[in-house]
Amino acid sequence: MRAVLAAITVLVPIVALLLQFMDGAGMSERHHRHHDSYSVSVTFLRTLVLVMAFMSLLGLLLSWLCSLGAYSADDTVLLAFFCTFVVVTFFMWLGMRRYRVVTYEDYMTIRPVLGPSCTVRYEQVDRMERLRPNSFTGHQSVRVYVGGGRRRRVRLWGMVGVEQILIRVNRFDVLDSSAV
Repeated sequence: MRAVLAAITVLVPIVALLLQFMDGAGMSERHHRHHDSYSVSVTFLRTLVLVMAFMSLLGLLLSWLCSLGAYSADDTVLLAFFCTFVVVTFFMWLGMRRYRVVTYEDYMTIRPVLGPSCTVRYEQVDRMERLRPNSFTGHQSVRVYVGGGRRRRVRLWGMVGVEQILIRVNRFDVLDSSAV
């Protein structure tokens, strides 16, 4: 069991590191002639990969010290904790890496953390509301309510440059001014 946990704890950060390296330098905002694209900051994504690598090494080190008797904790339980942390962080990193908003002249495409991409036509936006700022980062997200056929809502994360997206959408008439 320990060998499996140790292998997962080591391999997951290596896979993330390779995927991040193959992704290239990247930019969180790209402006083109006919569209703009916004994604989560590459620096933040790289930081998550470094956190995974650090916690992997720390887990292996502490587990090894427990197996030598330096600490009285069960080394398998300790390794399972660090393995779980690394795996959860990996899936969080994968989701954030996937999130992207692309704005065009009269519509935007949103690729959420989970699920299929959706297209929002600006003229179909019924209402937009600002959500409470994140207490850790200070970023403020926006929830967009779309009519046209069936009613749905999408969320624009504050960490992808919401203000620039709102300028491109140019529907300040439906922006909720009473929000926090």
